[in-house]
This record gives sequence, C-alpha cells and structure tokens, in this order.
Amino acid sequence: MKIFLDIEQIENYNFPSEFIEFATMKPKPDIEPWWLLVYKEGKINNWHNTLKKLYPKRTLVPFAKFSANDDIACFEGEDLSGNPKVLIIHAYASEGWELHGEYPDFCTWLKTAIETHAEWNEEN
Repeated sequence: MKIFLDIEQIENYNFPSEFIEFATMKPKPDIEPWWLLVYKEGKINNWHNTLKKLYPKRTLVPFAKFSANDDIACFEGEDLSGNPKVLIIHAYASEGWELHGEYPDFCTWLKTAIETHAEWNEEN
C-alpha cells in the first residue's frame, strides 16, 4: 500500500509507528466517516498549509479528515517523541475555538475512530 507522508515545513517528522502500521495495512482500512490523508498525494501537505494559515500559533501534522464536517485529526507537531497527542481541529473555526478534542496518542484516537465507524455503519 503506497502512502504519502509529504510534509514540507516540518523536517524529519517521524510519524508514530502505530500510525504507519495502520495506514499500510492491506486491504486499506475502512474507518469511515474518518479517512486517512496519506492515500492521496499532497493531502497532508495541503491541510498542513491550510491549518498553518488559520492557526499560526500551532504546529499541526494532519493525518485524517472527518467526512461530515471540517474536523481534522492532527498530531501535535512539536512533540517529536514518536508518540504525540492527537488533536481534533475544527478547520475554519475562529482561532481559539478550533480545538474540538484531544487524545493522548494515535492508538486511543484509533479506538474511538473505530467505534465511530461502527456507529456510522449502523446509521447508514
């Protein structure tokens, strides 16, 4: 599975290994209504640039988009530990109102995303 980890402004950013393992699973994982940005070239970088313009005080590494609204799941870009927090940023919200949620790490976010996927499938 080819993935695109293209982020120009943050050199040597190490995505969490759990994220890479999940993103490269075959077949491609389905967690709709979330979708991973790594499957389309340029998506991470485009969202990174958009979020940087909207929220210049934050360093965000986007990795997933919610289909039903403008929520973007992002890694805390200043945390280079290899296991950063996940921030849910509501793109285009006024600065100071953009943070819609926070998870201690990717695995915790993924657990919630899988639960959301199950609920989404029940409703649709």
